[in-house]
Amino acid sequence: MSAGVIALILLGVFVFLVVVGVPIGFSLGLAGVLGLVMMDVSFMMFSQTLISGIDNFALLAIPFFVLLGAILEKSQISRSLIELADELLGFLPGGLAVGTILSSMLFATASGSGPATVAAIGSITIPEMEKRGYTPAFSMGVAASAGALGPIIPPSIPLIIYGVVAEESILRLFLAGLGAGLLFALLLIIYSVWRAIREKIPRSDRRTSGRQAINAFWKARYALGAPLIVLGGIYTGIFTPTEAGAIGCLYALLVGFFLERTLDIRTALSCFADGAKTSAMIMFVIASANLFAWLMASAQIPGIAAEAILYFSTNKYVFLLLVNILFLFIGSLLDTPAAIVIIVPILEPIATQLGIDPIHLGAVIVVNFVIGYITAPFGYNLFVTKSITGRGMGEVSMSVLPFLAVCLFGLLLITYIPQISLFFPQLFMG
Repeated sequence: MSAGVIALILLGVFVFLVVVGVPIGFSLGLAGVLGLVMMDVSFMMFSQTLISGIDNFALLAIPFFVLLGAILEKSQISRSLIELADELLGFLPGGLAVGTILSSMLFATASGSGPATVAAIGSITIPEMEKRGYTPAFSMGVAASAGALGPIIPPSIPLIIYGVVAEESILRLFLAGLGAGLLFALLLIIYSVWRAIREKIPRSDRRTSGRQAINAFWKARYALGAPLIVLGGIYTGIFTPTEAGAIGCLYALLVGFFLERTLDIRTALSCFADGAKTSAMIMFVIASANLFAWLMASAQIPGIAAEAILYFSTNKYVFLLLVNILFLFIGSLLDTPAAIVIIVPILEPIATQLGIDPIHLGAVIVVNFVIGYITAPFGYNLFVTKSITGRGMGEVSMSVLPFLAVCLFGLLLITYIPQISLFFPQLFMG
């Protein structure tokens, strides 16, 4: 049996297992075991390939940032960020929606997680927006889509995984994500203000004095300290991303226990349990995906795919369009870590051959996956929003559609204007 036929069988088995509800990690692992049997490869490769897939120091940052997101969410540190944004921007049309976007962006700079951002910010702002006259569709849509900033704004778990797989600088990728995240935040803010004016949402009559603004900043000092320590340490070179994640966790625990006093032993243990469970799931998916990717490489699928793509077109703009179509589809169906580990080794060499900067490609791919977070039927942020509001999945999915259109426009800008993602890496790292 030829290697190509074996690869098609493995893909078919994997897709079938996913469709019938087998978790992604187990689907990849079972398909991998079948591949080892069909290719008559020693089962020693099973354990070796699984371990090599996660045997990387940079991946240690993932458990720390997952834990940091859990601590920030359950310690309610995010509440002061929302109060600060509301104090400064409440007078604008759609001021609370704008505050939700900016609060989500600030929370994301510490947690790096989309679902955690929606849970921490949306659980507070969605009920408050509805009290102030926002429609449920507007309040749910803006909270879910603003939460999508989590995996773009550094520290970003998908960017860490891309950096490990593509062997690119994680710091450069973080800087690329910063440019893309700022663009997305700006587009969401512009749309929210326009929609608030169109829907005649009442403005707040309050005008913030300088003294009130200073007080709001003072109340939010601990919440603002988390991204300052994490990103400041990374960008100044004091910490590696992994060290920054660990120090961020320590900072959040100290603030939660001794300064804000919003954490107790039971809540902290819950954070550790949730963080361990989520991190184990991500690592298992990465390990299983590495085995699957190794089998695909053994079957020479990357070379076959490269020849097919280059035969279809050698134009880099057409290639980027195909990348977007592929990842928009996969991002709404497949787990992000698995897709990055399996597909990036195929596409990254082709992109380099066509003159596309790998850092730019990383930003484009991660933005595609982020859009998948708010795309039905499997978008993570949609499930979190549903659990917060208690509304039906169909209603939540419909509420996000206008914001999804804004995000797709942002994706086109990031795809075809490389300087959006490359500006900060070139500015700070040359």
